[in-house]
Amino acid sequence: MGRIGILNDLRVVDLSHAVAGPSGSQLLGDLGAEVIKIESPSGDFSRGSTPRLGPDGFFYLAVNRNKKSVVLDLYSETGRNAFHDLVKVSDIVFDNLRPGVLERLQGDYQTLKGLNSRVISCSITGFGPSGPYRDHPAYDDIPMGLSGAYSLCGEPGGRPMRMPLHAADLAAGFFAVTGILCALLKRERTGLGSSIAVSMLDAVMYYMASDFQSYFISGEPPRASGSRHPRAPMVGVFQTRNGYLVLGPSWPRIARAIGKEWMITDPRFASVDKRFENKKDLEDLIEDGLRQADTEDWLELLRLEDVAAAPVNSLDQTIRDPQVVHNQTIVSMQHPSLGEVRGIDCPIKMGGEAAGEHSPPPALGQNTEEVLGGLLGYSPEKIAELKREQEETWRARSGGGGRM
Repeated sequence: MGRIGILNDLRVVDLSHAVAGPSGSQLLGDLGAEVIKIESPSGDFSRGSTPRLGPDGFFYLAVNRNKKSVVLDLYSETGRNAFHDLVKVSDIVFDNLRPGVLERLQGDYQTLKGLNSRVISCSITGFGPSGPYRDHPAYDDIPMGLSGAYSLCGEPGGRPMRMPLHAADLAAGFFAVTGILCALLKRERTGLGSSIAVSMLDAVMYYMASDFQSYFISGEPPRASGSRHPRAPMVGVFQTRNGYLVLGPSWPRIARAIGKEWMITDPRFASVDKRFENKKDLEDLIEDGLRQADTEDWLELLRLEDVAAAPVNSLDQTIRDPQVVHNQTIVSMQHPSLGEVRGIDCPIKMGGEAAGEHSPPPALGQNTEEVLGGLLGYSPEKIAELKREQEETWRARSGGGGRM
C-alpha cells in the first residue's frame, strides 16, 4: 500500500527510543506526518540490537521508517535551543523517557506550551507519571510480568513463558497515537494543545480486559492454558498427521468435517456449558480425527465446510502466503547505503488516499543539516558551532558513550 498522506500537514518532534515510542511515531509517519527523530550523539541504542543490517539493528529498522534523524545533545545549551526552535514550528512532541527526564531537559509540557500553545505533548512511561513505580526502569517484559500477562502463557502447571510479541511496547505506542489524534481533534475546536500520558502497564492491561473480566466474575484468576483457549472449547492449536493447525469457534461444523457427526448429539457436547464442562474430551476427539490426515488436506476440507482454520506458519512461510502477498504486507525500501530494507506495512488502508513510497529508517544524524538549515534557517556557521559544543558536552558527560 505504501505511505498514506492523511497527516502530511503535521510535524512531530520524536524524542523516543527503543520500541514503544518509535512504534507509535512510525505509525504517525506511515500516515504522512513529518517525523523528526532527535537522537543523542551515540544514537538510539536500539541501533545496536542484533542481527544488524550494516550498523543498524533489527529493533531500530523495524520501527523507524518515514523519519528524519537529527543529532542533538539536549544536555548542551545549543542542543536544547535547537530543540526548542523545532517545538515552535511543530505540532507534536513525542517521548518515552523516564518521568523527570523531560523536566531536566526543559522539554516538559509546561515549558513546551510556553513556546507553542498549540503543541501536543505525548509521553509514554512504564508505569505512569506518578505512583510507587514511577522511577523504575521498564522495558516490554517488565509490565508484561507485572500485568499478569505472562502468568497466562505456557503449559498448565508449568513455568510462565514470555510472549514473543512486544505487546506492552506496541500497545503503548498505538494508544499514544490514539491519544494524539484525539488531541488534534480537541485542538481543532479550542486552538490549544494538550498533554497526554500513556503507561505500558495500563496499555497491556487494557488488552487483557477479557481475562480480568473472567476473574472479576468467577473470582478465579485465569491460568496458563498452553496451546488451547482457556475458555472457548475447540479453539487453539491441534496436531495433524504432519504438523499443526489452529482452529477457531466452529461447532458443530468441525464434527462433520472430521467425520464424527455423532458428536453433535452426544449429551456431553449438547450445550455451550456442557462443551466447556467436557472440554478435554471434546478436544481430544477432534485432535484424534485431525491426526488422520495432513495439515494441507485438512485446510482444504475445513474451508469447504466454512470452518475457521489456518496453518501454524513459520515466518518464512508467512511471507509467502497468498493473502500476505496479495495484501502487499511486506514492503521494500531502498536505503542509500544498506541496500534493500524490508518491513511490515501499516495495516490502515484508506480509500481515496493515494499511497506514496516509504522512506527507509535514517542513518544516525542523516538529516541534521537538512532540518536545522532548511527548516530552522540555521547558517552553516551556527550548525558547526552547535555540533562543536554538543560534542564537547557529550565527551565531558559520557566519554563519548552513554545514552540519552
